[in-house]
Amino acid sequence: MRTTLRNKRGSYTVFITLAFSAILIMVIAVINAAGQQAIGSTSQHFGRLWGRSILAEYDRTLKERYGLFGFYGNDFLVEEKIDFYAAYSFDEKDYIKYSGSKCSLKGKALTETEVFKDQIKEITLSGIRPRPIKKAEGEDDGEYIPQKRSIKSERIVQSLPSKGKEGGPGVYGLIELIKEGKPVSTMISETSQNLYAFGFFNHRFAGDELGDTFFNCEIEYIISGKLSDEKASKSVENNLLLLRNGMNLVYLYSCDEKRTAVSAAAQAATPGPAAVVTQALIMETWALLEAKNDLKILCDNKPVRFMKYDDNWAVSLENVLSILFNEEKETGESMESIGYIKPRQMEGMNYEGYLRILFGIVPEEIRILRMMDLIQINMKYLYCGPFLLQDYYTGLDFSFIVNGRAYEFHENY
Repeated sequence: MRTTLRNKRGSYTVFITLAFSAILIMVIAVINAAGQQAIGSTSQHFGRLWGRSILAEYDRTLKERYGLFGFYGNDFLVEEKIDFYAAYSFDEKDYIKYSGSKCSLKGKALTETEVFKDQIKEITLSGIRPRPIKKAEGEDDGEYIPQKRSIKSERIVQSLPSKGKEGGPGVYGLIELIKEGKPVSTMISETSQNLYAFGFFNHRFAGDELGDTFFNCEIEYIISGKLSDEKASKSVENNLLLLRNGMNLVYLYSCDEKRTAVSAAAQAATPGPAAVVTQALIMETWALLEAKNDLKILCDNKPVRFMKYDDNWAVSLENVLSILFNEEKETGESMESIGYIKPRQMEGMNYEGYLRILFGIVPEEIRILRMMDLIQINMKYLYCGPFLLQDYYTGLDFSFIVNGRAYEFHENY
């Protein structure tokens, strides 16, 4: 009997010991889980804080002048900063084992076209206006002569975001679209890129609201890609001449009165089958002379109607015939002191309006890259000599390991 009681007591003792051990293990597990959860929550909190701290290091001059958020860095530099923040936060905590970080800035550079486009959309929607850059004290490149600046340094040229990319406005394609009846308004729609470019970059008649810039003709550079004020202006003028010549031809062939007059003049000059060729020659010459006159008006920053009417036409048929056939006659037209013939009615778009059209028909990638070029050039010239836009980022992807567990973060402006 006593043996049986002792056996029962021993069994109860074993059972209680096992039960207590199980409860103790569960308590320890719960405590460890709670501790790991607390460590995980702390790691998540610190990770977001570190990422936003890095984003907060954006370049203030870049933001104020061009509205762009971007911090200077690279993968290794960001990793060093995160490790520094981790050491400051975790070093005195024995229960936290930090095992390092990994960072990737791939796809986050300001020179990524989609990243840049997203930023300028935000800038135009928020109505941000540029603040002129003030040159550092003691920096002086001498007297600034408008339309005379150029870049010849191959080192600077090779570092530009648009390096190796070429292209310009498709004027012929534009004229063909207009012949097909496409509205002119679609060519100059107020897209974010158009609004940004004409708000943050100069052209020859833009004034001095933007302060000092390396080029005086920045929009002209975006259109032409010429790294010289003089060459960029000339290239744009050539495109304007081509555009106006095409539009004037469209008008001449659509105007019954002028077409009939040209046909009669061609028959009088070269009777017979040759009159058809002569008619085409007169039309081309008339359109070109009118286009040259239009260009002079635009370069005086006066308006020229895109789709002309008779009252907007300046050059007479008599003037064309006297030039073609060396006729000695008084045309009644005067170039006056301004250097061009005034039409009866001056209306339409001025130089900037036509720039907007040319800007709109430059391939999108090209105009985006050339805007980046101008930002880099001006930041080098006015702010920081080694500045490269490719070194500035709009976000970061990073991870680190704490107590064997990886934590990932994706931070963006």
